[in-house]
Amino acid sequence: MTGGKSTGRAVGEASVKARRELAALNDALTLAERGLGRQSTAALMARLLRVAAMYPRSVDDTLMWQVTDLVTGDDVSDPVKLTLIRMGWASIVQAQYRAHGLRLVERRVAVKAAA
Repeated sequence: MTGGKSTGRAVGEASVKARRELAALNDALTLAERGLGRQSTAALMARLLRVAAMYPRSVDDTLMWQVTDLVTGDDVSDPVKLTLIRMGWASIVQAQYRAHGLRLVERRVAVKAAA
């Protein structure tokens, strides 16, 4: 949309969606680290890249490409790949914490009830 203004609500909704994605990635990583996850390291890396795109100022693109190369290659084991993905996730969380402080993600039930 050209010439239009973004409303505070639209920006807020995008922020909530991004925070939910970040929290969901944390859950998926935790399951994978415990050996309970069903997602491959490649799928987790794809999720990390999607979340990183939602936070463009949090992570440098060249770092993400280096992590992607390591995760998709055969040079390191799966536990090391999970650690690399977790480190990427943690760098986004740390950057957001510095920028905005600690904010909880609302439960979807509460959001649906309010609607």
